[in-house]
Amino acid sequence: MGEIEELRTENDRLKAEIKKTKDVSNQYLQNVAHQLTAPLGAIKWSIEALKDERVPLLRKKTLLSSIYSQATILVHLIKNFALMSNLEADHELGQFREKPEPINVVSLSINLANDFQPQAYDAGIKVVVEKNSYDKVFGPNGLEIEKNLVAQAISNIIENAVKYADRGTTIKIAAFSDDEGVGIAVESFGLPIPDDDKQGVFERGFRGNAAKQKVAAGTGFGLYLASRIMKFHGGTIKVDTSGKTSKFVLIFPKSRLVSTK
Repeated sequence: MGEIEELRTENDRLKAEIKKTKDVSNQYLQNVAHQLTAPLGAIKWSIEALKDERVPLLRKKTLLSSIYSQATILVHLIKNFALMSNLEADHELGQFREKPEPINVVSLSINLANDFQPQAYDAGIKVVVEKNSYDKVFGPNGLEIEKNLVAQAISNIIENAVKYADRGTTIKIAAFSDDEGVGIAVESFGLPIPDDDKQGVFERGFRGNAAKQKVAAGTGFGLYLASRIMKFHGGTIKVDTSGKTSKFVLIFPKSRLVSTK
């Protein structure tokens, strides 16, 4: 009877685990559908307005900017979902990476900041890349990294900053250096991050109560993916806060510094 009871217990455990996995998968798919619907709907509405001959030219320019902004969000979401799907299937990031190459970090930062300028403009926020800081930290050097993965990690942080920053504030993107290594810092002023949430923000699916109240839609995957990408590069990601100021820092080992000339 003892063996039968053990088998029943194990069977119940496996059933509960399967149910939990199904629930997580269903929630994930619902999040995907919900997150994709908003930008697609906004793009469709803007295109319909552009077709209306009664809409003035100045308004059409604004609509084009909005389409670009929503398309950026859409591409960003799809890349995140693609990465997440690979991780959910127990694939390591290293299995589908491109070969690391020397990357000009300031150019990468500027290009990513520009991607989010229309979205930031709509929210009444500025995004500024502090070029002088890159000269001081990197000089003629860059980082040997997998560009697409790191670009996604930085984008996830900028996207969050735009989402949760206060209207009329400035998001600052700057080079960073300390004894641990070198990298990129994204600083914003807006929704405070409670001390209890600081470690949780890097966990899969985590969203703080304040974040949910300000922006209902969200998956909680962005910072988790950023942390996985940094770990793959032998680096780390940390967050420093002071009141409503939050600074997320991507730190790479100095061994990844290479000349880009």
